[in-house]
Amino acid sequence: MEKNDVDRSRIGEARYSNYAEVGHNASEFVFDFGQGWVGEEPVRVYVRVVTSPDMAQELYKKLYDALIEYRDAFGDIRRGSQTDEQ
Repeated sequence: MEKNDVDRSRIGEARYSNYAEVGHNASEFVFDFGQGWVGEEPVRVYVRVVTSPDMAQELYKKLYDALIEYRDAFGDIRRGSQTDEQ
């Protein structure tokens, strides 16, 4: 699927995420994304994505490539940078 073949006209609300959890079974992967802040409990999960193992592998490849591009453009990513320190 080419980027131009994707209809993004009905994208819902965007949410910031500083929390992620991944689970899986034999037939699917589950990705939970949420927000959590120091001193505030519990973390709120706002988005759950359930997908097939082959799509999870595609996501891994795309994320890996994007991280390499980011590092090449901006330098190494430091753990705990930006909002994690708030």
